[in-house]
Amino acid sequence: MRQSRDGVIQIVDVAPRADEGATFWSLRPRWATVLVWYMRTLAWVWVAKGLFNWSVALGFNPHFGDFAMLPRALQGTIVFFAAVDLLAAVGLWLAAPWGGALWLLCAVIESISPLLGARGTFVGGLGVALNVALVCLYFLLSWAAEQERD
Repeated sequence: MRQSRDGVIQIVDVAPRADEGATFWSLRPRWATVLVWYMRTLAWVWVAKGLFNWSVALGFNPHFGDFAMLPRALQGTIVFFAAVDLLAAVGLWLAAPWGGALWLLCAVIESISPLLGARGTFVGGLGVALNVALVCLYFLLSWAAEQERD
């Protein structure tokens, strides 16, 4: 502690830091931190997806026409993902285990939905490939973070 001229007491930490002298290039990535930021980036994407589905369901997106005139399977898909994508985004942002599990459930359902019928999904082959790549990257980062803890 030291006291300044105006009488204010300041607490000063003088303990040496473990990384003193380290340069930017010599610092190792912390995979747990990378995983958390990956999940938070995914959260923003899933918020956008959820809001897109709400825009279709509420009729704000005129490109898709009247929601009531869409096929029933597509209506069900839109309503399901409008709710669950936003819940998954919250869980991803919090980096909660349930958020990752819910997001994985959404990604898997979205990836297999074209197999169940073309009239029940907006996702094409590119969307399926993107979901598979995002899931693989998630598992890779989770594995790296776990290896770092050991």
